Amino acid sequence: MNTRIMVCLTAIFLLGSLILIQTTNAALKKGTLRVSGDNQWVVFINGEEVARNTDWQIPTATDFTLDNGFALIAVYVHDNEAGNTGRGGFLADIILDDKPNYIGTGEEGWKCDTGQLLSQRNDGWEKINFDDSDWETDLEIMDKFGAGIWGGGTNKMQQVLNNPDCTANWVWCGPNDGEDDIYFRYTIGQYPVEPKGKLTTSWASIKSNIQ
Repeated sequence: MNTRIMVCLTAIFLLGSLILIQTTNAALKKGTLRVSGDNQWVVFINGEEVARNTDWQIPTATDFTLDNGFALIAVYVHDNEAGNTGRGGFLADIILDDKPNYIGTGEEGWKCDTGQLLSQRNDGWEKINFDDSDWETDLEIMDKFGAGIWGGGTNKMQQVLNNPDCTANWVWCGPNDGEDDIYFRYTIGQYPVEPKGKLTTSWASIKSNIQ
């Protein structure tokens, strides 16, 4: 009887170890975030500012490490031409690990909100534990990279947006001749604690629905 118990315990231990190894190996480990905004943008990862620029033809590219497959992407974009005098736009993609796994603006999972200038907003919108459950999920999807009103900057932008080539769409929060200060968020993986007991959107579940 004791021998049988020991065999069972050993089998359970080995099975648990295999599951743990598979789970660890499956977790996303690293990523690259590439961003452009018309006309200027500021990028945060897990609440920390990592990039900013004021020339939409020169995208920023930021490498980052995921924490057990988790990262929170937050980007502020400001359109310098007020109201309907200009056309705002946001273009971004995320390359995960070496396969690569690719996520671009225009795909599901991005959320957006309008508001005042970044310097006037202090609600923690860029933080991991911020509750974005009431943010807009149906973004205004515009031209794909390389086409439309931003097509003239393609060659210059491709110096950053290659390997892999960018296949994302320019997006905005509502019509891009309206609001000038837009906030975007994208959650990779699942954070264990969310405000109001809600779970974050899982990157894995998003991609499985698309495929």
